[in-house]
Amino acid sequence: MRIIITKSTTEAIDIVSGMLLDKLENKENQVLGLATGKTMEPVYKSLVEKINHGHLNIEQHSFFMLDEYIGIPEDHPSSFKSYINQHFRNPLHLHSIQFSLPSAGTFAIDDAGEEYEKKIKQAGGIDLQLLGIGSNGHIGFNEPGSSLNSRTRVVRLTEETRQANKAQFASESVPEEALSMGVASIMEARELLMLATGTSKADAIKYLFNHHDDESCPATFLKTHQRFTLVLDPEAASKISLNI
Repeated sequence: MRIIITKSTTEAIDIVSGMLLDKLENKENQVLGLATGKTMEPVYKSLVEKINHGHLNIEQHSFFMLDEYIGIPEDHPSSFKSYINQHFRNPLHLHSIQFSLPSAGTFAIDDAGEEYEKKIKQAGGIDLQLLGIGSNGHIGFNEPGSSLNSRTRVVRLTEETRQANKAQFASESVPEEALSMGVASIMEARELLMLATGTSKADAIKYLFNHHDDESCPATFLKTHQRFTLVLDPEAASKISLNI
């Protein structure tokens, strides 16, 4: 595990967007796994600015999303399809065919996970997977209790996660389920890049540092990956010691 503790949130965002840019800029036909959430919004803003500044054409690359809510239409403003369109695809005028999401709106929901796994393999696998971390240690929507062997599947969201995402839905109820890439699916990416910012993530990061392969905090599984980079701002790193 490579750890980068930055001097500010701005620096952390700049480092992560720079690492994503490097993948898109220096290699052809990259397959990137993308994450959502408030932590990632400034990352995409910074990345879009960098791409536009360098006049970089990224139409040859493919992007896979970690998860999608079940029970809302794909054009719902709080869907992750709408999120990535707003923050990344539309500002760069990219093609919708470049982006893949778990088919959470399909009638064959029980088969959707397996189909998504096949699609990732057909693309050659994910070169770099961008990740955030939930305050309860979840990655994607792999909530506490998710096993190392879990694949893309229907998951039930904890009340903690639903409350954390409540602001996205205004007066609407937050969906109770999602279709999410599993821990094993994430671990198959050639490189993992996690960003954690803010004091709300400090306890989860502390737990990540002090535990290994713990289902109660799925993020701990990532530590066995040969190319896992963790980027922290000062607040997220406030409860850890590198001398442990």
